[in-house]
Parts: sequence; C-alpha cells; structure tokens
Amino acid sequence: MKKNTTAALFALLLCAGLAAVSCGDAAGDATVTNAPDNATEAVTETETTEPDPFAEFDYGGEDIRIYTSINVASGVGNSNYLIEGPEEETGDVVNDSAYTRNRTVEEILNVNLVYTQLDADYNSCGKEIQKFIMAGEDVYDIVINDLFPMANLSVEGNFYNIAEAPYIDYSQTYWYKDYMSQLSLDGGAHQYILAGDYFIDVLRSAHALYFNKTMLASLYDDGDVLYNEVNAGTWTYDKMLSYTTEAYQDLNGNGKADNEDRFGLVVMQTWGPSIPFIISADLEYTTLNSDGTLTLAMNNEKSVELLITLNDIFYDKGTGNALDIFASSTTQDADTTNLFKSGQALILGYNRLGSFDDLRDMEDEVGILPYPKFDENQENYISSSHDTTEIGVIPVTSSKFDMTCAVLEVLNRETQKIVLPAYYETGLKVKYSRDDLSSQMIDIIHDNIGGSFALAYSSYCSDIFLKSSFYEPLIAAKTDFVSNYVKRETGAQKKLDKMVESFNAIEQ
Repeated sequence: MKKNTTAALFALLLCAGLAAVSCGDAAGDATVTNAPDNATEAVTETETTEPDPFAEFDYGGEDIRIYTSINVASGVGNSNYLIEGPEEETGDVVNDSAYTRNRTVEEILNVNLVYTQLDADYNSCGKEIQKFIMAGEDVYDIVINDLFPMANLSVEGNFYNIAEAPYIDYSQTYWYKDYMSQLSLDGGAHQYILAGDYFIDVLRSAHALYFNKTMLASLYDDGDVLYNEVNAGTWTYDKMLSYTTEAYQDLNGNGKADNEDRFGLVVMQTWGPSIPFIISADLEYTTLNSDGTLTLAMNNEKSVELLITLNDIFYDKGTGNALDIFASSTTQDADTTNLFKSGQALILGYNRLGSFDDLRDMEDEVGILPYPKFDENQENYISSSHDTTEIGVIPVTSSKFDMTCAVLEVLNRETQKIVLPAYYETGLKVKYSRDDLSSQMIDIIHDNIGGSFALAYSSYCSDIFLKSSFYEPLIAAKTDFVSNYVKRETGAQKKLDKMVESFNAIEQ
C-alpha cells in the first residue's frame, strides 16, 4: 500500500483544534512580489514550520471565477457546500471549514473567489460549458462538473493541459495523481482533468462498503476482523464471499431468500453495484503503443476470471438483490439501506463515503471498508469514484492560467488542512487519529481512488470497459467473457482510435 502521510497531518490538526494554517502556492498573470524560487515545492510539517512558499504572492485582489455545479446526480447530494461554502460562518463545523478555507486562500494570495452556479445534469452540462468556450469568452477560470462529460470535452481541446502546470505539486496527497494520470491518453504528457481534495465530490463519491460491526462481533467475537483483513492485504473477493456466505440465515424458514432473511451482502440491483467491483479489480484496459495509439487489452485471463467472480458474488445465497428479495421494489436504495439498518445484512453495497448520512440513525455500530482486491497479488485496494463525480478543468478561454494554478494548489492544500478533518470528524463521525482503524480505512480509500479511465471513457467506446463486457453477461448470469467481448471489440477499437486521434491533435 502507498505510504500514508495524511493521517499524521490530520491528527496534528485536530489536536490544534482545526486552526486555519496559513499556507499556499501561486504566481502567474499578476504581480508577484519576491516569489521564492521553490514556489512549487511541497510544504512539509516539521517541528519548525517552513515558510509558506506563497507568502509573498500578491495578485492585487484579482477575481478567480469559478463555474461550480449545484446539480444533484452522484447519489450523495451535491458537494458544492464544501467547495463554494457559505457566504458567512453559520456555526456548522463542516460548512464553516469551507468558509475558513476560502477566506484563508484569498488572504494568502490576495485574490477574490467568485462563484457562479450551474444546475445542469450530465446530459446537458457539457453543452452549457462548451457554449462559452466555443464563443471564446473569457468568463471562467475554473469549471467544476461531471467527470465523463468533461472527459469527452477534454479530447476536443477545450481545456488547458495541466500535466506540468506551474505551482502545482502533484506529489502531494491532496492531489489524486493516479486518478488524473489515468485520464491521459498519451501516457501523461497531456492531462486536462483536475482531481484533488478541493474537488471533494471525488472523495465523497468514492465507493465504500459499510458493515454492521455489531453483527460481525456476534458472528466472529471480533468486530475488527474485517479491518484486520484489509490491513493484512487479505481482503479479496474470495475472502469477502466467505464472510457474506456464512452470514446468510433463512430467518423465516420458508426455504427461499426474501426480505425477512439475514444476508451477508445487500445491493440495490446489478448494474450500479457491479461497477465498483469491476474497478477494484485493477484491470488493464488498454496498451499504449510507441506510435501514440491505444489498443484494447481486456481479452485476457483476468477478465475471464473477473466475470466468473462477479457471478459468484451477485448470485451467491448470501447476496440479497433488492429486485429479487422484495416482492415489489420501487425504491431499491432505500430498501437495501433499511434492510442493513435493521440488522438484516452484514455488508451494504453500492454506497459511497458521503452516504454515511443515511446511516446516522442506525442503532448497531457501523464500520467502513474499501472494496476488495481481485486477489492478494494486487498491490492496492482501488476505490472507484462515480462517473458523475465532479472534477475540475481550466478552460482554454481563461486569461489567468498561471494564477489559477497557484490558486488551485493552495485550495487543495488548505482543503486537506482545514476541511477534511472537519468533514471526517463531524460529517463521517470518525475520530481522526493515526491509530484508529476506521481512519485507516478512510486513508486507504482516499489514497487509492482510481479506475477513472473506464469511468470517463467507457461510454465513448461503446461501453466496452464496463457495461457491455461485464454487466450485460452478468445480468444474464453468463460467465463466458471471451465470446461476448470479441463481438464488440472491433467497433469499440474504432471508437477508441477516433478518440485518441482527437486527443493527439490538440495543439497544446
């Protein structure tokens, strides 16, 4: 697993009472007074705090114009309350942390953050954003909206290349480096999508498994046994199945699975809940060739085994699918969530880090887990975020690229210092300390958000990475990956070629 520096920093901050630490990074299209040479270097917390490399930056009160989404699409509510924040302090710890973060950034760099809201879903937001870019209008410096529409726009040259952006230090844990690099189609030389702690919807939309810790303790005399599996690197699909199968009990004795039984895993249906399992397998979807093209690389033994395993998970007796176990399920999310809350399921699937609000009134103790690995040979636990998670871009019409990069670096850094501790402690009810097992699980989820390539580009390529290769045979309870895949491979490859050609033609 990746070395984690986040927990130590959070613990330090909580002990300090969530004090706003004045830190930053900037420069660019405005006057910068005595900007230090190492302006892009990370600020390291030591016994003697190093000087803020942005301390001398002064943009003269320049507006940074942010086009932010307020549309609710991700299943965890919109995250703009932690991006735009309130206009003034409200007394709510989490909301006020966003207010404090914004004011801190404005003070460090002497800028004015100006937010304009857009309420448009993933079908229409791209068109709204493309309007001002195609018109050449310099009206926004940062745009925040849904991943796959923005990814599709990125291959058409609408956004700045941020691969080597000034003042941004992608080595810091407040940037989701792997997530962003996976969205590059040329190995990383050109990147257009920004993901980090400031774009907090990526984290809030990260898929996680919730489990009934009280039930687990009654079954195994140890409520931490699943945490221990994760930390030992043994939390795999097979290991999860062993727990969920054993947990099943026909409580009403009628010999069939229904909503009066106890399940090991409950899911609201098959399509959505299958996605985080597919992503967590850490598949190689394509191969980058020396001529800059991409070749589909999914027709292999791992994909074959994954489809078999998905069938094992979704059709196991320990798995309760709302469409199967309820006589009539029109509110599938609520049905499975209520079943879990009533103590009739060990694990709740297809929920996200930001879903904890729905479980606040649960009487049993709740734990959180990353999705399992494909097997123990897999290095990291990969956490899928949703394809409508809201990421950031810098439109090519902005005249303030360097300044915007500086602002983004400080926004992400201060979010990690100020907003995340408040959100974890108050929003997720996790007492954040380095030795707390639940905080370790959140660190693993935070530090390993991935699978963005498949989530962003699958719809562009005939759904080859997710829906047509895995879900369609899975919903039919079929395990033959190869014959299903080869029927779609040629058409999907043509669309992939077209996408890469467009990407490589961008003049930046």
